Amino acid sequence: MNKLSNEETPLRIKRHQESGFTLLQLVIVIAIIAVLSTVALLGVTSARAGQRRINSARLFASYLEKARVDSVRRRADDAAGLPLARVRVLDATTYEVFLDFNNTGVPIARTISLEPGIMFNAGDVGKEVAFDWRGRTGFDHGFIISNGDRATNDAGDRNYETPVAVSGFGDVTINDGVYTPNVAVNASNFNAPPPPSTPTPLPIPTPNSSVTPIPTPSQSPTPIPTPSQTPPTPVPTPSQSPSPNQSPSPNQSPTPGQSPTPVPDGGGGGASPACTFTVNPATATIRKNGITSATVTVTALNSQAASVITATPSNANEISVSPTTAPVAAGGSATFTVKSKRNNSGFTYQVTFTGACNSASFRATVTN
Repeated sequence: MNKLSNEETPLRIKRHQESGFTLLQLVIVIAIIAVLSTVALLGVTSARAGQRRINSARLFASYLEKARVDSVRRRADDAAGLPLARVRVLDATTYEVFLDFNNTGVPIARTISLEPGIMFNAGDVGKEVAFDWRGRTGFDHGFIISNGDRATNDAGDRNYETPVAVSGFGDVTINDGVYTPNVAVNASNFNAPPPPSTPTPLPIPTPNSSVTPIPTPSQSPTPIPTPSQTPPTPVPTPSQSPSPNQSPSPNQSPTPGQSPTPVPDGGGGGASPACTFTVNPATATIRKNGITSATVTVTALNSQAASVITATPSNANEISVSPTTAPVAAGGSATFTVKSKRNNSGFTYQVTFTGACNSASFRATVTN
């Protein structure tokens, strides 16, 4: 009996070790696996959507940079028949790029689509960024690229948005990683058309050829050389002809080299004073964006007739002068208004006033 019991004991232990899992244990394990799989799937899906958004924003920014480089390389100028390179949003998922893709000097248009599920904000549709020959846009532009399948209540969540900004100087920014001057100030100008792109070289102050010049001091002092016309002419008498030492006596009379240097006598005759321009004030400070302006008075001193004064700024895209031309009476003056178009400070510009009295300059410094 004891021998039989000793032989059955190992068999019972072996059978107990070979028993499987219960149904409840299997259900719990399967539920845990399902929850973990769902969480992992949601995380992967969200990460892939975010990566598609970032890739689309980077591609859009790269085309903006290519358009800027293309305009600079081709010296683009619409007025000269060289179209500006530009990028325009056509609809919520596509945009058009217009530049010289084939390096032939002739720009062509291509339509680029965002990645699936990615779209522009509704307010960005129709926006266009055009670059001039210096790579500038004239205004600040902003775009928002987002996940189009996000929930309505997440519309304000920036985790689903990637902003792309272009400053007036042509700097392209992704996620506000690069400083763009005063983007908030010009937010109302995002939809404004680009400014004229005609290059404005720095003018060389020269008299305006369209105005009949009044003789300048180099032209006006042409007095009649009366002394040279009436020199003492000695009568050659027989007693003087054998004496050649007395014949050079006319050298003692005034020569023509001394006569054309009259000194203005203030009214009893003599040459007219020189006609000159005076600018009052000669320098001034003005605030950015035309917040304040400078009033400049140009006077034509000693002018003998009416003429026209022309105002030429050193950079017409960043500073304005009105009016550009103004009539001025003889000895009169004209008033001009100078404003800044810049949206930041720390720059100095020159305005040159030209006319019959040569030219004069005014310097304006832009501040906040």
